[in-house]
Amino acid sequence: MLLHIALVSITKEVTLAHLASVSAAIQKQISRDFGPMWNVEATVDAFDKLEDVPIGYWHVLLQDELPNGAAGLHKRDDNKQPFALVALTTNWPVFMSHEVLEMLVDPQGTLTRAGNSLKSGQGRVEYLIEVCDPCQASKFAYAVNSVMVSDFYTPQYFDPVKSSGVRYSFSGQVRGPREVLDGGYLSWFDPQTRHLFQLQVDGKKKTIADRGEVPFAAESLRALSDRVSADRRDSVIKGGSRAGLRLNAETDYRKRARVEKPKLTAVDHAQVAHARNLWAQLERIAAAE
Repeated sequence: MLLHIALVSITKEVTLAHLASVSAAIQKQISRDFGPMWNVEATVDAFDKLEDVPIGYWHVLLQDELPNGAAGLHKRDDNKQPFALVALTTNWPVFMSHEVLEMLVDPQGTLTRAGNSLKSGQGRVEYLIEVCDPCQASKFAYAVNSVMVSDFYTPQYFDPVKSSGVRYSFSGQVRGPREVLDGGYLSWFDPQTRHLFQLQVDGKKKTIADRGEVPFAAESLRALSDRVSADRRDSVIKGGSRAGLRLNAETDYRKRARVEKPKLTAVDHAQVAHARNLWAQLERIAAAE
């Protein structure tokens, strides 16, 4: 089934032109990289305002701030349709890609995969399907159309044993089942205690955190995981700025009132030159008529 994603900026700091370039990058990421691995098809389009979005699209909204300093949240609207919120932070395109990919694999935020727990003595648990969280840090992101997008794990990520020649994340930086990279985390539900647990990795330090009991009325496991993981989201923001890429910045916009106009990169200059060449050709065509 072909799914449809709408990107909308509801912050004055990001124009439709900026959003369109991110939309094109995420569309290529899905069509070329993500879709074939996860067997999903989707269109990704940028719209100027919410009122322009056709019925049937799932929304991903960029706004100035989110509660508790979060960089992204998964939600469901009154019709139980998924939507996501992304905060205007440094490397926000990485997190917008992150939210779109996770929405496509698990729209309702409820899918799990059974497996042996990483916590000693815990037995069998249900791992949340959050395809970007274990490798979410911007330093593991990669460029599409010179826009940074999130790395993601493959369907083999929950294989019971490691096998040679198997790709566990698109970038190849995740090297085995249920491995978590620096700045990432992996969440699971323990059916015996009804608690949510997370493996968190910071450098060489690994911590298993008990996030408490999952309420029966919880909106979804993924929404709960997002809410208790705001402290992990800075890893998406930090460490991803790279020279020569579009929409790349050194500033955490949550701590500034305004966004400074970005300096043109070599990529921008190349695009401008290409556009000028096309305009010149159009003028020659018009003159020949």
